[in-house]
Amino acid sequence: MPKTVRDLLDGRSYDEPDRMPDKLTISNLDIFMCAVAIVGHFVDLGVDINIAVRYSLAMMMTEFGWTLAFILVPAFVNTAVSIRMYSQDKQQDSLSNEFTKRKWLRVFILVLQMAPILRFADSLIYAIKSRRAARNKDEASQRLYYKLMLKEDADAALLRIFECFLEAAPQQVLQTSLLLRANQDFAIHQVLSIASSIIGMGWCLAAYQRSIRFAQQNKSNMSWTGTVLQTTWHFLVTLSRIISISMIAFLFPHWTILACAIHILVAAVLIQLFDRTAFCAHNKIADLAFSVALGAVYLFTYILPIEGRTRYRYTVYYTICFLQNIACAVIWYIYGVNEVYFYPLLACTIVPYVVGLTIMVVYYRFFHPKVSKGEFAISFKGDGTEIS
Repeated sequence: MPKTVRDLLDGRSYDEPDRMPDKLTISNLDIFMCAVAIVGHFVDLGVDINIAVRYSLAMMMTEFGWTLAFILVPAFVNTAVSIRMYSQDKQQDSLSNEFTKRKWLRVFILVLQMAPILRFADSLIYAIKSRRAARNKDEASQRLYYKLMLKEDADAALLRIFECFLEAAPQQVLQTSLLLRANQDFAIHQVLSIASSIIGMGWCLAAYQRSIRFAQQNKSNMSWTGTVLQTTWHFLVTLSRIISISMIAFLFPHWTILACAIHILVAAVLIQLFDRTAFCAHNKIADLAFSVALGAVYLFTYILPIEGRTRYRYTVYYTICFLQNIACAVIWYIYGVNEVYFYPLLACTIVPYVVGLTIMVVYYRFFHPKVSKGEFAISFKGDGTEIS
């Protein structure tokens, strides 16, 4: 498992995490989180399909088209990334992919666009096997299955990150902007879709940070306090971005699409120029597509795809996004509808963002794992690296 827990991205892969905890125990919480991740994926997907079908039956084809697009496009991205991962595993003759050793089953699930489920299923299987080996006092097997569980958990977390910011977040933007149009016929279903996406996003970030805790190279493992702070920071920043974009999408949908497209393209170009990864270097088109996918993620939050200092990149990114949020607040104040939700939405463009950044500063000041002197501190899949 690569240095960023698959190196996201330099094409190398190892079958063991960068840092193992002292106690190789699988708790009931670990099993529960894997099971909930699998069930939650199906619930979130079902709720989104439900609202899409209702738009279709009501002949609201524009709403149906956008809802369906935000279901299918992220699923195709996840499937492509997952296939690339399996290709690397095959090249390195990986011991993982327990659940998907049945090739027909792997193909079937990938066709159904459920790539994260494969990884979560393997993670759950290895967790159970590790616990069984521990009960049988088989320490070698316990350690092996624990390592494989962490690897599958890390791969699943990366896929969930893409799902979170390419499906859940855009779906919240779409359904929130439609909800503001006060169409009572779909209000309950829109609220359910928004709520399931918010819960899914929060759970995704929690799983992501949980994977980070055991994927730090040359660092102490992240504490649970640090995990909670990172999850809260990313969640609040993302929530403020979602609300800001939703308000403008409600007022000026076509201009919002153009602005988001420009943001994504600029981010993709910058990634190609300064942060190119080797994850899809085997194919130029795939490399460009991967950069565009990361650029779409950058609409809502920032993840670092390669090693490097985070301080300056975070400063530039969060400053630009804060200015964008302020612009959205000003536009909403001038052109927004003076309804009961007018001022709460206005506040939500700024307050969660500022609180999120404050939590980020507190995290880096007091809870960020320390790096060995003179060495890089690399975190899961490029979430943030810096030289201490």
